[in-house]
Amino acid sequence: MTQPLDSLTVSPLQPFQAITAETERYRRRLQRLPRRVQQVFLLSRLDDLSYTDIAHFLDTDASTVEHCMTAALERCVSEPAQHDESGAVLLQALRWYVHLQSPQATASQRIEFRHWLDAHPRHLAAFQHSEQVWRSLHAPAATLGVSGWHRRKPRVYFGWLLVTLLLCGLLVTAEAYS
Repeated sequence: MTQPLDSLTVSPLQPFQAITAETERYRRRLQRLPRRVQQVFLLSRLDDLSYTDIAHFLDTDASTVEHCMTAALERCVSEPAQHDESGAVLLQALRWYVHLQSPQATASQRIEFRHWLDAHPRHLAAFQHSEQVWRSLHAPAATLGVSGWHRRKPRVYFGWLLVTLLLCGLLVTAEAYS
């Protein structure tokens, strides 16, 4: 009787451990990104903001937001994916996935995407995989953004700027008198 119970207790834990390992792997990859890219990614993934809203919040343009999102998703796929043909198709699918969410995506680009998708069955599979990657990034994003740091607007520290200017001025003046 203990044998079936042991097998029941082990089986449900294995998928949970796999999910945790995948979540941890994604979290580590996202954590290596620059702070601004992390912020854009978290605003999109956790707060469900559009690229336009993120651009307005961060005082930048939508193409920068799109670039940051592409960088985040490309980092999440395995690093050697860039070297083989299926990895290149996956990276292309990730770029399409990000671009189609952008307000800069035109009707002709959407038609071009449809042609790309229909060109080979591997393209559809790669695009579906990119959607899976996007869905699986919620848990790592939640751990990265648990403190809510990504919701704070970037601040310009005028005090430090003034102190730096004052010190530079003093150095220039000191060199002039030397």
